[in-house]
Amino acid sequence: MKYFYIGSLHAAILVIWFVLNLACAATSPKGIFAVDVVSDVEEIEPSNAKLPDTGIIRGVNIGGVFLIEPFIKPSLFDQFLILNEVDRPVDEWTFSATLGKQEARKQLEEHWNTFVTKEDLETLAEYGINWIRIPIGYWAFNITDDEPFVDGQVPYIERMLEWARDIGLKVELDLHGAPGSQNGFDNSGRRGSPQWLYSRTNIDRTLDALNKMSQLAAEWEDVVYGIQIMNEPSRWKWPAADIFKFYNEAYELVRGISPDTYFMIHDTFLSPNDWPSLVNTTWTNALMDTHIYQMFDEYVVSLDESAHIDLVAKMAENITIFDRSQFGVVVGEFSAATHDCTKYINGLGRGSRWEGTLEGMDRPHCPFETCSCTGDYGSNYKEFSTHYKRFLRRYIDAQLAIYDKEILGWFYWNFKTEGAPEWDYLLGVEQGWIPKFPRLAQPKEEISSVLDIDHTTELFDISYALAGPRALTASTLLLSIATCVLSQLSA
Repeated sequence: MKYFYIGSLHAAILVIWFVLNLACAATSPKGIFAVDVVSDVEEIEPSNAKLPDTGIIRGVNIGGVFLIEPFIKPSLFDQFLILNEVDRPVDEWTFSATLGKQEARKQLEEHWNTFVTKEDLETLAEYGINWIRIPIGYWAFNITDDEPFVDGQVPYIERMLEWARDIGLKVELDLHGAPGSQNGFDNSGRRGSPQWLYSRTNIDRTLDALNKMSQLAAEWEDVVYGIQIMNEPSRWKWPAADIFKFYNEAYELVRGISPDTYFMIHDTFLSPNDWPSLVNTTWTNALMDTHIYQMFDEYVVSLDESAHIDLVAKMAENITIFDRSQFGVVVGEFSAATHDCTKYINGLGRGSRWEGTLEGMDRPHCPFETCSCTGDYGSNYKEFSTHYKRFLRRYIDAQLAIYDKEILGWFYWNFKTEGAPEWDYLLGVEQGWIPKFPRLAQPKEEISSVLDIDHTTELFDISYALAGPRALTASTLLLSIATCVLSQLSA
């Protein structure tokens, strides 16, 4: 047992505080001592899909870590430039196959250990980020002997979850690659013709990976708030009905393990008018994830700056309607890029629409007479003109005006890159074309401390107020009185 000496002055302060708290609580559900953590941040309208106390989602993707992509970290793939072009790896599958498991594991473990740091996450939190989305390939959970992939990611994922807990970040775990590839993109881990839904074995292996990912989420339930069951499955390869069938199976599995997390599905690049075909109205805490980019189409990449900004609202129009009328929407990926000059952005060994070197392009596609991937459209941000930086800021502001206010929130792609400035959130904030928000992420012990906020409608525990690390003082009492008076004046 601990004994505490309470001086007469301190006791008198406590009595006055207690009486005032009772009086104020009678007319204010928060009581005298409640202080809003983010009172200076405008939050979006509540949604029936939003979990308690989560607030707006302001997130970034921690992409290219547990599923490597050539454009995010080109140096992993540039080591193979000495090979004949046809022998060069283009994705994680061929990266691992070319190196062999032992060397692939060595290089990837070094990558997992160093590419993202706790300092990166802390900086993101200081910039106003309160969520992170962690893309993961299925082979972290389910791998066969005949596959070249290497596993071992889970301890590094858990290290990141521990960092997120320490910093106060919420986490979405995202199954980013499926057996057989769900879309044929390098971001699935295997470029080429997608084979995912052609095999029941692939589906069962995907569900097994989701089972293990959901178990991980349940073990870290105070950190993991969302599970995305599949990233960008291809609607061009399979009918929406087949993808919806998988979504239903995945829902039952995830809900059996993690009943309260967000269940997140991707829109398969369907128009929002067609999203109902992917949704079961009996699902609870479900979110639609949509990805919005303005550079993977020869017409869009040819637009001038004003047209790009105007297109933001047009592309989001039906999304905001869906969010209000059915269940919540997040933009799970977007960036500041409006060109496809970024090295390897269309895939390693492929060209660009901008310069007309991508297969199928008969000419360059850009808003200028001469289309060159240099200067403002190159990889060196130090060569960006002041005009271009101002455009990037206006383009980001146009997107956030919608994603930050009219839907549940957003995840920027990506947290950082080696040489893709418009895709690098940390660099964008540092250079000024991405705004810095007030900090929302707070570790639990800071949120619940006496001087920060009371999340409940109950009075503070008196013993904690007396003996805790931040005992009541006269200045605290004055702050309490002022808070109560102001709350009554504004009521």
